[in-house]
Amino acid sequence: MAIWQCSFLLAPDTEGGCDRGALEERSEEASLWGSAQPDEEIRRTAEKVLGKSPTWSADVEIWGDESSTCLKMIQELGRIVEVIFRIDLRNIQKADLVQLLDSFRRAHVVLIDENERRCEPTLSAVRGAMMASTAWRYLQDPRAFLASLSESKDGD
Repeated sequence: MAIWQCSFLLAPDTEGGCDRGALEERSEEASLWGSAQPDEEIRRTAEKVLGKSPTWSADVEIWGDESSTCLKMIQELGRIVEVIFRIDLRNIQKADLVQLLDSFRRAHVVLIDENERRCEPTLSAVRGAMMASTAWRYLQDPRAFLASLSESKDGD
């Protein structure tokens, strides 16, 4: 992931709320998707908006450029176990973002931000998560951001 990307996990929205237990218990072995699988609507919209990209594994599907805005689905044993949506904050294409978020909403998916907060697939909610992200802080003032990293490292 590039420092200018704001990253979200996608999770099924179960009965009006994503499975908090799955989020809290999430480990390398756990999947937010459980028995659910992403709706084909997400793939169709990602193909239309971002275009499909070649990957290094049959278990990984990517739409868009990995160093820019992209959607990645990871499979294990033929089932999707993780869906990652990254937004390039250097160059946000609002119309494309709206189309993707609409497809997530229609597919009953929520986003989980880098602070593990649930985020509805709406432009206003995603905008708030983007502005609270590490990527946003970096892009606002790269020097100050990098200096803060070395300060926090010195304090550890």
